[in-house]
Amino acid sequence: MAEHNFYSDRVNGPQAAIHDVLPTATSRGLLGLLDAKIKANWLARGFPERCPDGQGICDTDLGVLSANLQALVPGAPWPLLHPDVSATDEVVFDLVEYAAVRVAEPVDRQYHSFFRHFELGFNEDEGRQAFRTEVNAILRRGQTMYELRDNGEIHRRGTPEVQTVIVGLNPASGDDRLDELIVEARSLYTSHRPSERAVALERLWDAFERLKTIDLPGGDKRQSVQALLSNLDVGWRDTVEAEMKLLTDIGNQYSIRHHETRTTPVPEDGGADYLFARMGALITLLLRASHRIRSVEATFPWSE
Repeated sequence: MAEHNFYSDRVNGPQAAIHDVLPTATSRGLLGLLDAKIKANWLARGFPERCPDGQGICDTDLGVLSANLQALVPGAPWPLLHPDVSATDEVVFDLVEYAAVRVAEPVDRQYHSFFRHFELGFNEDEGRQAFRTEVNAILRRGQTMYELRDNGEIHRRGTPEVQTVIVGLNPASGDDRLDELIVEARSLYTSHRPSERAVALERLWDAFERLKTIDLPGGDKRQSVQALLSNLDVGWRDTVEAEMKLLTDIGNQYSIRHHETRTTPVPEDGGADYLFARMGALITLLLRASHRIRSVEATFPWSE
């Protein structure tokens, strides 16, 4: 199913992704989509109700499905659009991922006139692609920062600046631990869970601190920093060094690597995205100047 290009998008262009928290309409829209797919037997292959004559799949066993769903997604409402129960964003995302790896488009096969139903066949690939398209249309129209990937996982795209860092920060420093920290930071920062994104920010700051030492392993840190800066044009070094010092101070002032009572929490309203993009851009600059980065086309951490 191709995504419909709405009139407002054709006239005004695509809307910016601005919401970290799902708008109520978006959350309800996703639950409504899941409810519709269940009622249309898109999960019947995994939770079959079988025809008494021939034992082919003819419907969905809602009792077994609901028990399994609520066991694997604690807090999931049932029915999904229960008027008195609201679902957190995390529960909604878990429900989407639950369905994404189980849906298959039902196809009518043999008709049983006595029971007045069809036995069903299923198209898995087409069904899952159609489901992803519908989910992503809801997420995009709700101006959220999230998308459902081909592997059935919800990922956070972040701001355009964050996306640039995630695509371009492909380390080849020769220091395995530094590369591991950067790759882990990239991967975790696409999570829809704020706790994992906080860990990602910490890993990126850890990578920065390690980067400052790799030119003189075990030696004087200040001399190692100067060796790193020597890869830049002379007129540019003071500016970059000042940025390095400022981000070092930010790492000590805010609860990124240190969590003493003297530190300040990272502001929730876009603070983490700003810091991740800024630090990521600095690390990318330093790695590129010292020929420690791979030039590849749009490498995403969730496809590695």
